[in-house]
Amino acid sequence: MKIKYFSIKQLGLFLAMSVISASVYANAALQSIKITVHHQNVPISKVLDDIERQTGYSILVRNNDINIKQKVTVNATDKTLNQVLASVFEGMEVKYDIENKTISIYKPKETTFITTAVDQDKKIVTGTIYDPNGEPVIGANILEKGTRDNGTISDIYGKFSLNVDDNATLLISYVGFKNLEVPVKGKKAFNITLASDTELLDEVIVVGYMTQKKGLVTGAVSSMKVDENVKALPTTSAGNILVGKLAGVNVSTPSALPGAAPSISIRTGASWNAENVTYVIDGVVRGGGDFNNLSPNEIEDVSVLKDAASAAIYGSRSAGGVIIVTTKKGNRGKPTFNYSYGFSTDSRTKNSELTSAVQAGEMYTRINGSADPAGWAWSQDEIDHFKTINGGWGYDQLETVWRNPTTQTHNLSVNGGSDRVRYFGAASYVKQEGFLKPLTYDKYNIRMNVTADITKDLEVFAGLAIYNNFTGNAVFEDAGSNYSKLRVWQPDQPVYTDNGQYIDYGWIANMGAAVDGRGGYNKSQMLKPQAVISATYKMPFLKGLSAKVSYSRSWTNDVNKKFYINYDLVTMKKSGTNNRIMSTNDNDIISTRKSTWVGKDYIERKSSWSDDKQFNFQLNYENVFKGVHRVSAAFVTEWYEGGGAGVTGGRETFPVYTTDQFWAASSARADTWGNGDTDWISGRMSYIGQFSYSYADKYLATFSFREDGSMNFAPEQRWGFFPAGSLGWVISEEGFFNRSAIQFLKLRGSVGLTGNDSVGGWQWQESYSSGNSAYLGKSPVKSVGITYGSVVNPNLTWEKSLSYNVGVDMNFLNHWNMSADYWYRNSYDILGSRTNTLPSTFSLSMPAENYGEVHAQGVDFQLGYRGQSRDFSYFANLTMSYGWNKVIKKDHAENAQWIDIAEGKSTSYITGWEFDKIIRTQEELDAFKAANPNYKHNGLSPELGMMVFKDFSGPDGTPDGVINDWDRVILKDSNFPVIYGLNLGGGWKGLNIDMMFSGRLGEKKWMSDLAGGVEWNRMWNQWYYDSWTPETPNATLPKRIGNNNSKTYQTNSSYWLKDASFMRLKYLTVSYDLPKGQFYNKIFDNVRLFVTGTNLFVLSSFNKNYYDPEIGNGNAFPILRSWNFGVDVKF
Repeated sequence: MKIKYFSIKQLGLFLAMSVISASVYANAALQSIKITVHHQNVPISKVLDDIERQTGYSILVRNNDINIKQKVTVNATDKTLNQVLASVFEGMEVKYDIENKTISIYKPKETTFITTAVDQDKKIVTGTIYDPNGEPVIGANILEKGTRDNGTISDIYGKFSLNVDDNATLLISYVGFKNLEVPVKGKKAFNITLASDTELLDEVIVVGYMTQKKGLVTGAVSSMKVDENVKALPTTSAGNILVGKLAGVNVSTPSALPGAAPSISIRTGASWNAENVTYVIDGVVRGGGDFNNLSPNEIEDVSVLKDAASAAIYGSRSAGGVIIVTTKKGNRGKPTFNYSYGFSTDSRTKNSELTSAVQAGEMYTRINGSADPAGWAWSQDEIDHFKTINGGWGYDQLETVWRNPTTQTHNLSVNGGSDRVRYFGAASYVKQEGFLKPLTYDKYNIRMNVTADITKDLEVFAGLAIYNNFTGNAVFEDAGSNYSKLRVWQPDQPVYTDNGQYIDYGWIANMGAAVDGRGGYNKSQMLKPQAVISATYKMPFLKGLSAKVSYSRSWTNDVNKKFYINYDLVTMKKSGTNNRIMSTNDNDIISTRKSTWVGKDYIERKSSWSDDKQFNFQLNYENVFKGVHRVSAAFVTEWYEGGGAGVTGGRETFPVYTTDQFWAASSARADTWGNGDTDWISGRMSYIGQFSYSYADKYLATFSFREDGSMNFAPEQRWGFFPAGSLGWVISEEGFFNRSAIQFLKLRGSVGLTGNDSVGGWQWQESYSSGNSAYLGKSPVKSVGITYGSVVNPNLTWEKSLSYNVGVDMNFLNHWNMSADYWYRNSYDILGSRTNTLPSTFSLSMPAENYGEVHAQGVDFQLGYRGQSRDFSYFANLTMSYGWNKVIKKDHAENAQWIDIAEGKSTSYITGWEFDKIIRTQEELDAFKAANPNYKHNGLSPELGMMVFKDFSGPDGTPDGVINDWDRVILKDSNFPVIYGLNLGGGWKGLNIDMMFSGRLGEKKWMSDLAGGVEWNRMWNQWYYDSWTPETPNATLPKRIGNNNSKTYQTNSSYWLKDASFMRLKYLTVSYDLPKGQFYNKIFDNVRLFVTGTNLFVLSSFNKNYYDPEIGNGNAFPILRSWNFGVDVKF
């Protein structure tokens, strides 16, 4: 049957008029409504949800046309709806239709209804689409399978019609529902019910063995994505990327020695034993070393479980909190490659300031007068000579051997896949060179993650990671000790002769030779492959039910090789009244001798190995009933086992030829040794349940439990049960709530029990140790003996923590977001030694027992802002946390002083003596003696220039004139700081800036280390400038006393306890995305240049007056300032 042309023409005119009318109405509506929308790098769906809330319109999107999971950045203030939608869909050819408060968004099709209508080989099918509650679904996408443009959307009544082949299959999709395939064969009319999709388009985070929409989480969970700016940081440790990002997470600044990693803790501790953080990487419990070995290039996101309701799912290892890491997975699409390169150079920040050679010589004389206890006396001619060496500074051993550390990073990744297989691969190489030549660190990472859909119900994942690290260590002692020694080294001693020979300056070694490799080497290597494989099967007989089985295995191999040898030192001619002037002229060499830093030349190798495996079987259920009852659950069994061993062997003396090979060393039994580590094995078995329920996404409840069995405890004490629960209320979803000022508001509370089994392992078993040897028999022969170890404690069990948490999450004023938590934790059954009175004839030691109790509490706070002004977008994020604790139960000696009794006090309280004064004049001395006739301290009576302290008490409770332990006071009740981070940044036309400030407030720190040192080395220069002498009686410091004499100022007193609050510019990154459409875009899709500075400055009175507050002491290895330059390309 043919249709007349006239009819077609009339129909076309009618459709054209309808389209024009609809367009005029839509345009008017889109131009009349003004809204404010600010979102940074979020799915399109999230922006559309915000628009719906503000306008009251429903937005329908053809899901097959437009990828609403695509991430966009929108910053619009008081803009028309049309402008906002144009910003959302920038670069996409989309159209908008409006009907009865419904906006339909779609891509225009080339094939029209008319051409479809006249196709004689097809038939029209009609139908209605319903949700699980029987309500019509408006705007569902209907597409003929195998075509790209033959489709339509359902109308406001859920109805549709479409011309398709008789043997076609309809693909039905809609946001929030499962995709559905419907065969057409033999049918023309359909009633189709869609099933709800439990994986919403909002951001989801990993919480234990499930994922949850962030807005529905009821526990104290913080999370972060690893973006381009984070990946630009020049770090060898993943822990450094967490600094300041997450409230309640404390990350120290590491020493910056090659390969050094930061320490990480979550909230304030509630035990006097270690409460280590548990790390979970791709569902497998790993160690802190595994986490820090990760390259930021591999990490997708990080979640931190801070409260018991979140962390208790990890049971006996969760008391210190849990950090969950998800590595990157592949996406569908053509392969996308990303390569980045960075080069950074480091320089030192502040140590304590030291005396010059001239000042050191004068100080020695000032302290000792005509005496010379160290044989280091200086005459005026020698002082005058050193005024000509480096401007009076003298020889600087540290500066002589120092080199500015550098770091190079290479990162390469590929991401892609088909409909059935997705893959992500990454490789990285980091090369670090430390301040001394032997200090190196080379780190190689390789990762491959592959996900395959074997069938529509079966998904298989395989992940392989390999870490290979090579470390060059200091030969003499360790790098930190080397640095401290070199800083204060006697400034009259040069390192090299003019021609580079090693000078004998009267010591066992020469540091120049040590760093040049003449003393041999100390090298370590670590190789660790890790493999994870899992299979997830969606049960076809019950919607939402899936089963997952996973197995992981890792192997660790560590090898350390030492090759230590002595070397030649040359003795030089000396001059000056006291032989302080040492010649560096090679013509003045007197003799040569061997160093003695090692007794005999030797070679040694230590090899250790371990492996661990984890097997999980997991059932998950997720479903939504009647559109409002959201249920999810997980049941898991988990089995873990690990073990390891090690062996050491060495030989000394090289009879013929000295080289770093065992064959060259003596094979005599007397020159050979061997040793081995104890073989160890450990294991756990766990049963886990996790449940989550929400009603209409506003009333929320979560419950979990874990039953753990640990080999660390006796069979009767092996199993522990750790439950937790939490509730939440999304008030902003209530009908009565006005969202004009507050767009999202959620209250939550939780309670849970966590545990710690890494205490006192194996004390439930009998043990033995080496005893004394004895000679027995008529012909005495030495017999080796053994003895019993500690008394057995069969009741040894976990430490436990019962924790409570209340919190609020809020988005307000369209730009702001806030999260706040208060938490309280009661830790009990803490393992500790008991104070017992035992008879002297009792030969065994008593075991530790579970008896202690500590209470801790604190607050976490996060406040964020995002905004835009024209082309400039900007953001700020503040995190703060503060916690404190109190010991409730801990043993003390029967005759202990009150100040030593821990009960009722913080674990961080500080004790010391109360500084009184420095006696400056004879009149003050006379008056002080008259007022304190019995005054003694360290056996010393008061004298001029002495630091004296307040006499508070004695053995009988009254002042007795003797300064001793009875006079100690509490100088600070609690020394836990406020830990904070402030992240600021913005972008303008491809130029971006990102900076992080981090710091601590209210923390005290001893600087009494500056009272130490010896007068024959460099010392803190304020002893030269500002210590008491008869000529400077008003100086800040007391009279300096010789190292071999008793003194009072080295007592830990209030004088030396200072405020160590600080704010550090942790990093500053400036990046620029080069303009598109240039010659380089023929190869690269995007080119990004960046420069990053780390540890650029610190604001602190402690730093200004003494040294950086984050290093251990004034001579410790400093925090390094780094500048990193790099490029990032995608192709």
